[in-house]
Amino acid sequence: MTVSAIAHRGDPVAHRENTLPAFHAARTARADMIELDLRRTKDGAIVVLHDQTLERLWGLQASVGDLDLAAVQALGEGELRIPTFAQVLEAVALPLMVDFTRREVVEGAWAAVVEAEALERSLFVTGNVPALRMLRGLSPEARIGLTWTEGTEPPLDLLEELDAECWNPWFGHVTEEAVAAVHATGRQVSTWTVDTEEDMARVVCAGVDAVVSNRVGALMSFLRS
Repeated sequence: MTVSAIAHRGDPVAHRENTLPAFHAARTARADMIELDLRRTKDGAIVVLHDQTLERLWGLQASVGDLDLAAVQALGEGELRIPTFAQVLEAVALPLMVDFTRREVVEGAWAAVVEAEALERSLFVTGNVPALRMLRGLSPEARIGLTWTEGTEPPLDLLEELDAECWNPWFGHVTEEAVAAVHATGRQVSTWTVDTEEDMARVVCAGVDAVVSNRVGALMSFLRS
């Protein structure tokens, strides 16, 4: 069985997460896929950022939703800036796991994927079920994964309703029985965020199809071994 290695926010150990240098480093490490996060600015731009606030990484006590794109992209210097989703789609050719938490990003993110002709390499994942329903309403072609923190039992009916291609549980909820149940429906299982070899071994032995990790180099080494 081949297990895909997904770089969580690029390479957040060697570079600032969710920036082009982090994504380029993950590509150099030969990650199969890159996970990233989306937020929406005041003027409607879709940017690649995990936190709603800018304080942790960018030193600004403000919400990204209160600033326009020009103010957001003025932070940092060179490639060490908050990119737009469109910029990442253009600069990064790898498949993308597109994570988000709020419905407000759905229309803009989908429009960016369509404009970039990147439907086949863009997998949208979230635990926000209304947002996934909204995305599915926009297009039957959207690739969807359901992020899950509600326990070890996979929600098979919900996966069917959403026409989701994968179940994406927190690694602590992965069991061999749950993975087998999802596989029996023709769907795959990815899991997050797996950073130790002990946890990598456990989820791989349980049969998952993809592993999301902050330590993509270590994950690649583990999978090769």
